[in-house]
Amino acid sequence: MAAGVEIAGEHQGGDNRKFAVRLGDGAQVEAVLYRGDSLCISTQVGCAVGCPFCASGANGLGRNLELEELHGQVGAVRARGARVARVTLSGVGEPLHNFDAASAFIRESHAAGTPVTLTSSGGPTRNLARVFELPHRGLTISVHAGSEEVRARTVPRGPSLERLYGALGPLLATASQRRRRRFALAYLMVAGLNDGAAELEAFIERAQPLGVLVHLYAYNPVPTSPFSAVDDADYQAAYQKMRRAGLEVRRSSVARTRANGGCGTLVALRRPASPRPVAG
Repeated sequence: MAAGVEIAGEHQGGDNRKFAVRLGDGAQVEAVLYRGDSLCISTQVGCAVGCPFCASGANGLGRNLELEELHGQVGAVRARGARVARVTLSGVGEPLHNFDAASAFIRESHAAGTPVTLTSSGGPTRNLARVFELPHRGLTISVHAGSEEVRARTVPRGPSLERLYGALGPLLATASQRRRRRFALAYLMVAGLNDGAAELEAFIERAQPLGVLVHLYAYNPVPTSPFSAVDDADYQAAYQKMRRAGLEVRRSSVARTRANGGCGTLVALRRPASPRPVAG
């Protein structure tokens, strides 16, 4: 376990165990153990991407985590008696914005026999190309839109759809079928933002040529955002629409819809400010 990385609190809800992880400088991130052995860890204190429905970047970006702090989260959770069979870089932060530490973590974990997956908004696209060469077990790209207008609202500081698909297309075109199975697109449905029929159809049109898995996520409302989830009937209708179009689609698991550590609910706290001296 890295020096200065410690569990500051734990909360269990259903199959999820959510951990508040205090870092050496007093900043705090969160990690979640899903299904008893799959650990989701953070790569940054906060996030600069600015997705308006996500709690993780509500306080902006504090800093990148060091490689030792990535390993430290795993070690700290294991020290609580948990079995960690696999790790995903999908907690607080954008892994591709902290590429050096994230890539080293993936390589070192792979060498140690612990498979790693990650979730990214796709940028910067130069790092998206580089991550394809790493020994990870899966990369999910958060798209959340079919049109450029909605992409700019849902993922404000991620690459445009033109740049994103322009980078993904050539990379996937040369990938083997086995390797292609390790990549997926994510579409998080948010009421009044990206749930319209035209938006879903535009996403389907862009996704079809890639031939990769699609994760259709249900939204977990968070206190930092005014957005809400679509009703279940609309969510199921979107799922069927994508399936009829020939996409392979998976819906949110129960673990990822829980308030206790579900997608978009993890938060970060920056290092506490130093107290001001009291005037004498």
